[in-house]
Amino acid sequence: MKNQLPTKRNSGKRIIQAVLVLWLLVCPYLAGAQWVLTGDFDGRMDYMNLRRTVSDSLNNKLVSGLVTGELDLAYNRKRWSALVSLFASYTQGTTLFSTKVPGTLNLTFYQAWARYFFSKYLSVQAGRIEIQYDDERFFEARDWGGLVTSHNAVIGHYLIPDTSGMIDIGFAANRFHATPILFSTDPTVNNYRYLSYLYAHGRLFDDFLKLTFMDIFNADDNGLNRYVLYGRNTLGGSTWVTAGDWDINLSGYYQFGHINDGRKLSAGYYAAYVAYQPTDWLTLMPAFEHLSGDDFTDSAEWKKVVHGFSMLYGNMTRSFGNSGVFNLEYRTNLHPGLNNLYFTVTFDILDNFSIEASYHWYTLPHPYLREYVPDSNRIMPVKVPPSLLHQVEVLFSYSPVPSVALSLDYQLLFPGAGMVNYNGWNFNPGSPVSTAYIEAEWTPLFLPRHKKKHLVLSP
Repeated sequence: MKNQLPTKRNSGKRIIQAVLVLWLLVCPYLAGAQWVLTGDFDGRMDYMNLRRTVSDSLNNKLVSGLVTGELDLAYNRKRWSALVSLFASYTQGTTLFSTKVPGTLNLTFYQAWARYFFSKYLSVQAGRIEIQYDDERFFEARDWGGLVTSHNAVIGHYLIPDTSGMIDIGFAANRFHATPILFSTDPTVNNYRYLSYLYAHGRLFDDFLKLTFMDIFNADDNGLNRYVLYGRNTLGGSTWVTAGDWDINLSGYYQFGHINDGRKLSAGYYAAYVAYQPTDWLTLMPAFEHLSGDDFTDSAEWKKVVHGFSMLYGNMTRSFGNSGVFNLEYRTNLHPGLNNLYFTVTFDILDNFSIEASYHWYTLPHPYLREYVPDSNRIMPVKVPPSLLHQVEVLFSYSPVPSVALSLDYQLLFPGAGMVNYNGWNFNPGSPVSTAYIEAEWTPLFLPRHKKKHLVLSP
């Protein structure tokens, strides 16, 4: 009889059992530790008057809900710190962001790591870790969507003495087998077998100038032969200049290597924004982002080289709007590219109440989409207008007390002719799509930390 692989449910039980046994073993050692117990409870209801053209779990779901809960138990003891984060989510209906089966309770350890400080400048962290840098462009922190975006990693942290600089070197592993088992994180998000990265940033001239550098290398197989790995490299950085009421950011990244079917990769991403704050309560920000893509009509080039830029494991909704229509499409390298020209106005009316209004105009660098053509029963490149989608959004944020945050968001999407068959959605050009959500988040502190100073826990 062949050995059967453990199911995902059994794998979750094994993780919980292993952590509990380890916890009992180290409890005597932790008796003198400084404990911190916090929580994060989030409830959200979404409305979207949009249908799918294919029959799936997203079909005809106008209203959906998501509830998440998280308990974080941390401690510090001399040169050691650690964190165990238990995360649960329940989805009724579905959302554009959730990858979980609706109507089921999902329980997992989102983080479970230990960190040793050789000095106040040098430390090593190992375990399941949430990696978050910059604006979550390439590494996404856990948000209301419930995506398991932590990584099985070992990270070396170095703070440069007497400066505002830091350097991180990390290595992560995932998907040890084709079927997700004990040490795998969510394969729909962390689509790699091995990952290494270098991140560095520094502040100069009294924080007038900030420079960042990142190099991310990941390797994966093609899903058929697990002994042949293809590597993909993402290299680049950002520059921030702050002068009085002005804040200017320029970013540029280049991806090269191979995608997991063996084709070569050559892709780019760049972005720029200018934020201006004429008063304490008003911020104006025009911005532009560009992801390179493929001309699907150039079949000779596309058979050899792919030019679509992947957002890797980041959060597209941070700058590309919260509608989430592009979330899955641009995690891969197979797309026609995307331009995002947008303008944001933020009103900080009170210390605990703000309004943010934004407008996005999405266009295609290559006005072709791969669509199913019934007459030929094939997926073929179809020419579409370059203007893809307009989006208007208003977000109200209110925090009645420091541990409670309330959000109300409303959007109108104005699809162009190219959105008719986009990614299985039933867009009707000329007919706006309305979408909204209301969200409440509570982040209590159950076990207060001591007043003595301690070392930072997060990377």
